[in-house]
Amino acid sequence: MTRACSRGWLLAGVAALAACQRDAPPSAPLAIEAPAPATPAPPAETASPTVASEDWTLPGTLGPLTTRQALEARFGKANVREETFDGAEGIGTYPALVVFPHDPSRRLELVLDAEDKDAPIQELRVRAPGSRWRDASGLRMGITLSELVALNGAPISFYGLEWDYGGTVQDWHGGRLANAAGAALFRRVTLGARASTSPDAVPIGDSVFRSDDPRLAGVGDALEVAEFGISWPREGED
Repeated sequence: MTRACSRGWLLAGVAALAACQRDAPPSAPLAIEAPAPATPAPPAETASPTVASEDWTLPGTLGPLTTRQALEARFGKANVREETFDGAEGIGTYPALVVFPHDPSRRLELVLDAEDKDAPIQELRVRAPGSRWRDASGLRMGITLSELVALNGAPISFYGLEWDYGGTVQDWHGGRLANAAGAALFRRVTLGARASTSPDAVPIGDSVFRSDDPRLAGVGDALEVAEFGISWPREGED
């Protein structure tokens, strides 16, 4: 084969190949997979609000002008009711608003005026054994006379038991719990015999006794706080 013939065949082959490429369908573009949309992160959990525990320190926000409506708003309407109590030595009855009347651990009595229930509250009173309520000084139900003396930092004088005013503290002898003249609050405490105490171990009657009387050996552990109250001196009172 001559060089001319070889060149002819080569050109014919190139032309044929070009024609085949023109007739072939265009190739599909390369598909590029789009990234999957990012899954949004779940919102952070909101912590449950912490309910503040009740402050059992007296007087706290309670005062002479605290209304029944305020008590119901704070403690719940079902947890506030009015009760009537007998006065000492047959002087009649008097009303009180009672918070948590069926729960000894939370029961609190707000003593009202016997003549005018709309008058300012006369006293906050705690009488239930094991009560959570306490005075800001550390005074609480169930502490022994010895513990009360230590809290006071001085001897304590009190009435003997087994009469209407039995066990009432009469003199704090200048201790930390003393009701100073002109003080904003007045503290009242009544002692009672502990459950395990023999009746012969406690003084009785309307005489005044001292916690440091050497004749009353063991009285410090025989008596305990059986009731306490907090009141506000009224106008004209010391």
